[in-house]
Amino acid sequence: MLLTRFAPHLGVAAILVIAALSTGLALTRGKLVDARQDLRVEKALHETDTANFKAAQAKANADWQAEMARVQTVNRRLNDEADRRADAGRADYAARVMRLPAATADPGLSSDREMPGPGSAPSPDGPGGDSILLARADALICATNTARLQAAHEWALVLADQTKATR
Repeated sequence: MLLTRFAPHLGVAAILVIAALSTGLALTRGKLVDARQDLRVEKALHETDTANFKAAQAKANADWQAEMARVQTVNRRLNDEADRRADAGRADYAARVMRLPAATADPGLSSDREMPGPGSAPSPDGPGGDSILLARADALICATNTARLQAAHEWALVLADQTKATR
């Protein structure tokens, strides 16, 4: 009865459209509820992933810091050992330099004669007078540099061995 009262004004087609729209709205509302639920699940999963990523990053950073501290400790120990070897080598070479007799300005001159003559002793370097005179201070500098280079060489060999061992 109600339908016949409004039917002339609205028509049957309009009522069918309203019914279809109402059904579509009900279905859309159900899909919207499902979509909201899916969004909540996705958001929770994203938050979990973010927390897992941050935890993994924190662990990686802590591991890296620990490894850097270990490497620094090893390098500090190696540097200290290299310094001790350089100091020992420097002292050894300096003692050797100090044991060498002082040379005259010309190996052909002796301390009691001023001019070389036919009776002068032959040079320890052999004939030809190609001797190189080196001041004691310069010899000490060479001794220091040699000790440092030897210690640095040994240090580099240890680092190379450690690098091979970690690979």
